[in-house]
Amino acid sequence: METDEKDARWRIIATDLRAAILDGRYSPGGALPSEPELVRTYDVSRPTVRKAIETLVSEGLAYVMRGRGSFVRPMPERRTIIITDRDRPDLAAPGNHPDIQAFGWDLATRDSDNPLFTGETITANRDIAIILGVRSGHPVIHRRSMWHRGHTAVIHGASARLEINSYTNADMLPDWDDPKRHAQYRKRPGFFYHSLIREHGPVRWMTLTTARIAYEDERTALGMDHADAVLVIRRTMAHANGRPIEVTEVKAPADRYEIAYHREVANTPDIDLTPQELSDNGIDLVI
Repeated sequence: METDEKDARWRIIATDLRAAILDGRYSPGGALPSEPELVRTYDVSRPTVRKAIETLVSEGLAYVMRGRGSFVRPMPERRTIIITDRDRPDLAAPGNHPDIQAFGWDLATRDSDNPLFTGETITANRDIAIILGVRSGHPVIHRRSMWHRGHTAVIHGASARLEINSYTNADMLPDWDDPKRHAQYRKRPGFFYHSLIREHGPVRWMTLTTARIAYEDERTALGMDHADAVLVIRRTMAHANGRPIEVTEVKAPADRYEIAYHREVANTPDIDLTPQELSDNGIDLVI
């Protein structure tokens, strides 16, 4: 009974502070009541107060600065990624980067020794095998690039970054490593997709979105905090029977991006969005 009462106390504190934050009684970046204040107000121990604060931190509502106290976490401006049902751009094609840069993105690299884009044949791990419908260890063409919005660009204090990966069943493009095709596949924006569609079309498209807690390497690459969620947009090019051919995966911080659909935001759904529509809707990418 005593344990249940203690359990209820930290929940009450967390509930009260959560409501105050969401109601705007504590402004973004503003200090929350100190531990001694909360101990006196609720007549509880410090561990009970700390458990309540830890709960708010895990929910992304607060952060703690050692020696200074707890603060309301500022929420970054949310931007939009559009899912289109018109011409799907091959976002992973090196030659396609001017189209991505048109949205204000720059290529991001950790050091000058790494290439701006990577394109290589790898073996499928468990996750890649599942999305492509192949066995683990099967050869897969992997193309990857990292993007950020300018070297100093931020959205309300948070870096804006994207990771783009493309996975293709290597059986679908047997001449990928042919020296004569090398430059075309890696430099011409539409050549990779055109080759797949020509050989395996007609194709169908399926786009799924999900969010999950980011892995450590994703947090580092995307500039995310511990326990932040990553938004994963997965677009699949498939045979008419649904068998996957290629999968493009865009990863972005879930607290900074949301999804919209072309037909729901375009003034004229049957044509591409105009630059003005892109700007008015805060759109950062079309997939």
